[in-house]
Amino acid sequence: MASAVPRANALAPLDRAAIESYFSRQLKLRHLQLLVALAERQTVGKVATALNVTQPAVSKMLGEMEKGIGVPLFERDGRRIRPTLHGECLIRHARELLLLAQRAGDELHAMSSGTGGRVEVGVLSVAAPILIPAAIALFKQRAPTATVSLHEGTLDQLVPALRASRLDMIVGRSTRALAAPEFASEALYDDPTVIVVAGTHPLARRKRLKWADLAGLAWIVPSAGAPMHRHLLSVLETHGIASPLNIVESVVIDANVGMLQSYPMLGLLPRSLARHHEAAGTLTVLPLSLGAALGPVSTTWRAGARDTPAAALFRACLSDAAKQAPV
Repeated sequence: MASAVPRANALAPLDRAAIESYFSRQLKLRHLQLLVALAERQTVGKVATALNVTQPAVSKMLGEMEKGIGVPLFERDGRRIRPTLHGECLIRHARELLLLAQRAGDELHAMSSGTGGRVEVGVLSVAAPILIPAAIALFKQRAPTATVSLHEGTLDQLVPALRASRLDMIVGRSTRALAAPEFASEALYDDPTVIVVAGTHPLARRKRLKWADLAGLAWIVPSAGAPMHRHLLSVLETHGIASPLNIVESVVIDANVGMLQSYPMLGLLPRSLARHHEAAGTLTVLPLSLGAALGPVSTTWRAGARDTPAAALFRACLSDAAKQAPV
């Protein structure tokens, strides 16, 4: 293994032509697997066991990579090893390339066996309870053996995954982050955010309600910095109400509904979901409008990317399900 190089000095200029030549002629998937294994297991012995090779073989492969690229990729830290800055960069891309290789293999197997392929879908909370189940029901009717893999998260988690091709699409509200030229999108429907309380909340029994009645009450709000969080504070300020002090920050809808029923709080829900709970008698929508705060619920994918059959079908199912959404 190469001798340790101080991390602060690890960004020396590299020979780009030599790196490109090494990548195109010598770098193999087993090298990428080795990088990821070294990052995760941190000792040559554990990596050798995991890959079923000898320790000298591990050291030899790593030495070949460091020679081909021109810099150390790992350094010693006591008994363990850790990646240099160059190593961290290469490991990050190695994980993405290995994932793409796995997905390619899965898709080829699906095509040859007639199982219909696989689609990776990033889901924002606004779409999770109503639209996604309806779209999946249509998808499974049309392609019973195709697989849908859902990844719920926030935009700062899902956008990098879409950009790196780990996701085929994101379903949620259209925002500035998804309006970049590298993405394409289709608006599905408007689903404005409404204010809700449990049916047992004092405000649920009010025949007449004013904004001033909300002053000093407890809230469940989106995370600080989220567009809806900022918009709510702006609306409250417009009506002369100070920012709430008794708050819970959460975008976990199931937990939010449970909290609303357990403690006298105000919450925010997409109108489609709020109407569903109101019909069931668990929540009440307050007759106070937040205005047009956010964009429509949309599907976003990489512009110019070629859809797999499964991804194209799921997008079509989203469009069909949106036409029936209870908004």
